[in-house]
Amino acid sequence: MTESKATPTESDQDLRSTCAKLEQEIKQLRVLQQISQALVSEIDIDDLLRDILRSAIQVMEASAGSLILLEEHTDQLVFRVVEGGGGEQLEGRRMSRSEGIAGWVLENQQATIVDDTSTDRRHYTQPSESVHFGVTSMICAPMTVQGRPVGVLQILNKKSGERFGASDTELLISFAAQSSIAIRNAQLYQELREEHDRIVTVEEDVRKELARDLHDGPTQLVAAITMNLQFVRKLMEREPDKVDAELDEVDALAARAMVQLRTMLFDLRPVILETKGLVPALEAYSTRLTETERFTVHLQVDGEVPPLSKQAGSATFAVVQEAIGNAKKYAQAEHIWVTVECAEDTLCCTVHDDGQGFDVAEMQKDYASRGSLGMINMHERAEMIQGTFTVQSEIGHGTTVTLVAPLSPNIKDAE
Repeated sequence: MTESKATPTESDQDLRSTCAKLEQEIKQLRVLQQISQALVSEIDIDDLLRDILRSAIQVMEASAGSLILLEEHTDQLVFRVVEGGGGEQLEGRRMSRSEGIAGWVLENQQATIVDDTSTDRRHYTQPSESVHFGVTSMICAPMTVQGRPVGVLQILNKKSGERFGASDTELLISFAAQSSIAIRNAQLYQELREEHDRIVTVEEDVRKELARDLHDGPTQLVAAITMNLQFVRKLMEREPDKVDAELDEVDALAARAMVQLRTMLFDLRPVILETKGLVPALEAYSTRLTETERFTVHLQVDGEVPPLSKQAGSATFAVVQEAIGNAKKYAQAEHIWVTVECAEDTLCCTVHDDGQGFDVAEMQKDYASRGSLGMINMHERAEMIQGTFTVQSEIGHGTTVTLVAPLSPNIKDAE
């Protein structure tokens, strides 16, 4: 007798297919777990983005992909990382936040599968055409953190030639969600590091300026006083009748040194701002500058200025101080007008000078490379009190710096 082989039934085949599918999903989930643990420990944003994309391509068993981030200050989508298909040259390319399938996914916060990109009106063909890479199928998932859009994870062409399915969508959505958190953490770390570096730079600039001002001002006067006193000692022996006149000169030098030192202390920490408020501090500041500088400061207050919160008073005074400091260094102004106005729940403060002015667009173009932080500081001070900061200037027609902020959240009772 010959033993007959059992043929697999249809149900057996279905069971084997289901088991194979489950094994594949378990394998993907294990890879996803390993990747997620690795992403949490990565804090360098560039390395993190590349790791995320490579891992997504791996777990989706795809040929290529791109990680497209939303750049907040331009409101554009940027190809930050591209892998496969020769698409690396696309890195840095920008497009509108609503452009292409990626733009649609970002706007609708919904993952999507496109089996045939050639028939999808949303498909932005220029990137793939520029690198001669054929996109046959695509899956995209949005990246968000607490409802805030971060970008889009875009995976292209399965290696097997199969189409992306519902399980792929669920997997990519899960991966995108975890990656979004990792990206946001890395961004916050980078922002914190940049802020630390900026503070260190500002502190160093303040120290250098203080040292320069001390050397050029009080230090020179103290040296002159010392020399004069030595001369007075000799006069007391030889020509005592001239001592009084020399002492008067020493007294005048000491008075000048005292004024300069008090002005420097006022610039560093205007105590009157904390004790009496913004307007008295501006009055004292204007008077001191007019007495010690080559220009005249004119202060005008329109309307009643209520007691401002400590933060609002400090921010407003700092903007005025920075604007006048810039005029002193660069404008060669003879007059500076400071105007404070409160009307219709709005605080408006302007600083205008009659100096030489400058090309604002040209200055902003190379501002970062010059390493100056004045404009950045004024912008940040304005943002601290929910305000806006603008600067207008024209060569030969002076400069106007304007700070506008809501009054209600910035009065003292609102602290």
